[in-house]
Amino acid sequence: MKCVHCGKEASFYVENLGSWLCSEHFEKYFLKRVDRVLRRVKKGSSLLFGVSGGKDSVAALHSTSLLAEKYGLKLGAVIIDTGSVECLEVFRKITSMLSIDGKVLRLSDWGIEIPGDPKLACFVCGVVNRYLLNRCAVEEGYDYVATGHNLDDMAYFGLNNLITHSLDYLFHQYDSVTPPIPEFRMAGRVKPLFWLSDSDSMNYVKLKDLPVCRTKCPNEGLDKQAIIKPLLNELRRRWPSSLVTFVTSLRELVSSVDRRRELELCEKCGYPTSGRVCAFCRLREKLAR
Repeated sequence: MKCVHCGKEASFYVENLGSWLCSEHFEKYFLKRVDRVLRRVKKGSSLLFGVSGGKDSVAALHSTSLLAEKYGLKLGAVIIDTGSVECLEVFRKITSMLSIDGKVLRLSDWGIEIPGDPKLACFVCGVVNRYLLNRCAVEEGYDYVATGHNLDDMAYFGLNNLITHSLDYLFHQYDSVTPPIPEFRMAGRVKPLFWLSDSDSMNYVKLKDLPVCRTKCPNEGLDKQAIIKPLLNELRRRWPSSLVTFVTSLRELVSSVDRRRELELCEKCGYPTSGRVCAFCRLREKLAR
């Protein structure tokens, strides 16, 4: 196969384009889409990356580091230790490679253990990750939490929340960048890979020879993603730009919603919630019982 831009031998197939690219043009493609997100972040801001050690978070951190000077960004990283020695080692390697401050958060310090039931595990993991990343960012003085969520994730989240009528995520988090709300102790959110696919991330870490944790979540393939993502992939196979336009449409639909609506501060921990007590504190109480 030949690169669609220069005619040289192609190395990577880009699903969202339906085209093959050589290594040089793939890197340009990748960084251009990361740049599309970062230019929306206020210059001079600080970003705390939530790093799992997987391909997406590693690719997000590395690619952002290449563009950090352009926007005057300060980068830091944190990993939530769920027991994988391999992922912790990858975290230490990538933060050392990029000379970035790294912090490890242990669930045991919060009295939390991920349950074995797959249905409960995904819920608990989601609540805990969102809360701890935001709290760490606020307490460490970062403006934004940055994550490795990519276009495939956003398409899945969008469709899943629509078919389950769970609109809160769409209203509050469905964008590549959401600004901080300091009065509610809420860091902003940045998703550098918002316009890039799962395979783009894999190709990027391969191109850059980056360390990646191969340990899989024990519940992988047991949730709705195992059903919904293949459907979305088939849509993209038939119409390469379909996931991009789907996510773009959802962004435009929710862009006028005020993120401050119904926000309060949790009575127990003082962090943002839509009720009297946040989901994290309710979860801790339930697990304690």
